[in-house]
Amino acid sequence: MNVESLTSGAQFADITIPQLFRTRRMERPAVTAYYQKRHGDWIAVTWKEYSDRVSMLATALQREGLQRGDRVAIMGDVAQEWLIADMATLCVGAVMVGVYFTSSPEEVAYYLSDSGSRFAFVGGEIQLGILLASRQADKLKKIIVLDPDWTPQGDEAANVVSMKEFCGSIEVDADAFLKEQAAKAKSTDLVSIGYTSGTTGFPKGAMLTHLSLLAGAHSVTRFTPRIMEDNTVVVFLPMSHTVARAQATTLPLIVKMVPYFGETSANFAQTIIEVRPTYFMAPPRFFQRYATAILSKVHSGSEKQKQDYQFAMKIARMALDNRQSGGEPDPFIAGLYKVCQEQIFRPLLAEVGFDRLSVTYTSSAAMPSELMSLWQLWGLQLKECYGQTELVGANLVQMAEWPEAGTVGVPLHDPAWETAVLEDGEMITRGPGLFIGYWNKPEETKSALRDGWLYTGDIVEVGPTGLFKLVDRKKEIINTSNGKSISPTQIENEIRRSPFISEAAVIGEGKKYLTALIEVDATATMDWVKSRDLKVKKYADLANSEVVVRMIEEEVSKANSRLARAEQIKAFRILPEELSPDTGVMTATRKKRRKQLHERYQSLINTLYDETEEKMIKSEMRG
Repeated sequence: MNVESLTSGAQFADITIPQLFRTRRMERPAVTAYYQKRHGDWIAVTWKEYSDRVSMLATALQREGLQRGDRVAIMGDVAQEWLIADMATLCVGAVMVGVYFTSSPEEVAYYLSDSGSRFAFVGGEIQLGILLASRQADKLKKIIVLDPDWTPQGDEAANVVSMKEFCGSIEVDADAFLKEQAAKAKSTDLVSIGYTSGTTGFPKGAMLTHLSLLAGAHSVTRFTPRIMEDNTVVVFLPMSHTVARAQATTLPLIVKMVPYFGETSANFAQTIIEVRPTYFMAPPRFFQRYATAILSKVHSGSEKQKQDYQFAMKIARMALDNRQSGGEPDPFIAGLYKVCQEQIFRPLLAEVGFDRLSVTYTSSAAMPSELMSLWQLWGLQLKECYGQTELVGANLVQMAEWPEAGTVGVPLHDPAWETAVLEDGEMITRGPGLFIGYWNKPEETKSALRDGWLYTGDIVEVGPTGLFKLVDRKKEIINTSNGKSISPTQIENEIRRSPFISEAAVIGEGKKYLTALIEVDATATMDWVKSRDLKVKKYADLANSEVVVRMIEEEVSKANSRLARAEQIKAFRILPEELSPDTGVMTATRKKRRKQLHERYQSLINTLYDETEEKMIKSEMRG
């Protein structure tokens, strides 16, 4: 079964994950399937070893009573054990329910009760504690701890067990087992419930089939021919995330990609430096963080190094303009840039482990134009694509070499996928990778899926050359008291063009003017302020530093100069803490939960508005 030669997602209509997994075992038994770092050492695991472990765990689940169609929750940090639990669940025809390992007990309770999970895997002691605090443990037949170093303390509930103990001394003929499971599987079987970010309301469980997962992963192969070559990838996003799951579970089944799992996702930056991957896809925030790290390195260099860098940037700007002009490249400028790349930019990219990247994409949120251009100047051909949980892969992608920043490209080059734009600007799409509906939510399913089309909820503009530009979420339009309907996302993107600003949240619903809450970039701002305000010792001090406030004021003014009058920010406050999923104001993939953000910082928001007129009117009405 040569899936690497398939040219359309529609060709996966009769293919399942157990089939492909079995094929990898048969055709590449001694080839490395993935690497896991443990206690300082990188351990290579072959396809035979991987499939042996999956078959053993899957058999143990069956013997414990797991039936086809039963739901199995997995909550844990990035690790090979997560992958094995995922693949074992898929191979026996059960339904994997992904739970972010940073979830609160309340969120876990919702996921487990909504999905009706019968089994649960947890990463280690921390996730076990969260699950137990959710008060759902007694509804689960088994809670299996993935961490191989975890040992029971003796006071655990009877249904809590380590993975080693759960599998016991089971012996299984992996070849026969996988053959049997592959014969039972159908491409239309429900195999996964992927909960959406939940930026508004309760998260919705997107139901995915074998076809959804495989056709969605295959869409990546339509981006660039380089993905068909041997590639390495560091899996660092939560494995409940669609991108991370594709990198770990499904893409290695259809292309020659080898995932690397570090000790923990918390030290992913060091893992990337060690591995130096050739493939990298992440939300814009990660590229901003890495760019800040590189710029900090530049700014701390000697005067000679700074001068060399500035000269190289002048050459890089000419080279990028030359590439994007559409004409024949100037060989003299190209030659100069090649020297700059070797002497200046590649060593800087190596500082963060990006010097071998050949396939680089960003998704999940709009990429600030200046940030994308900066990476291109440094020689990284960063491109943008559009995707969401409900379509697994991507339906829009920047296909041109060295694309201009500011768009999410053109519809995917696959005849099985279609993309259209409604009169109100909402983008709709259909194709083989779509989800089949929301678990337990028929009304939401009817709203999102109509006549085979996914209504994305995203507003787009299509330029004269056919390039799509992401404008905003359909439901995230601010209506000011002046009657203006304003897109907060575009304004936030302008503000985030500053290297000192990590995130911005525009406020203004029902108000006379717009304001913003700003999260400053800890690394860049602390580095900038250390010689300017000696009272600043930690992040929380930045919000009270007069010099920092003045500096951010200048950055906001720059953004305002690029905005229409009605879109300009009239006042702002620097947040006293970094935005985090732990406080409920961000999703695990750093999407803002606007309602929760407003609630948490309401007192701060109140200081942004002069309510004198409103108070006067209320007082007059009370008369």
